Amino acid sequence: MVAIALTPKLFSMQYTMPIILKATTLTTGDWINIAGCRGVLGGILEVASSTANTAPGAVTWEYGVALATAAYATVTTTSIAVDGANAHATITRQAPFFAKCKSGEIIEVITDSTPEAATSTWTIRRGCLGTIAAAIADNDYFEIMNQIVMASTPVGTVTGILFTLPDDAGIKPFA
Repeated sequence: MVAIALTPKLFSMQYTMPIILKATTLTTGDWINIAGCRGVLGGILEVASSTANTAPGAVTWEYGVALATAAYATVTTTSIAVDGANAHATITRQAPFFAKCKSGEIIEVITDSTPEAATSTWTIRRGCLGTIAAAIADNDYFEIMNQIVMASTPVGTVTGILFTLPDDAGIKPFA
């Protein structure tokens, strides 16, 4: 597929730096909370050195996930109840962070009532980074954007770079 029309979005990246990551002995389901960062949008992780007879290569990851425990039809809602999703239920969250809704809306989670528990209430800001607030259905998922979970089993030392999102929720790169 060819991108016919790309519209560049220019905004200040001041104080936004990529994160260089190095970790050892990671396995599927292990997570990394990116402290001091509201979220990352993409990154490249790889096994740079192998401790077994496996070839170095790419490591796949995904965001931590939480589910809405009720429907929120009003787009001005500032508090939502969530539950950890499947294997991610026991992952500690670190607010403030951005979370991407199933609809594509990005919310800012300002506070998390119980960050070490599966069920929690989030105080949120809607329609961040230029996205549009949308209704939230019961069991809609949220990708926790400052938390990455290993989706493959790396063997050896994992290194990489993660691209951070701006801390200012009012910047509109996705408008």
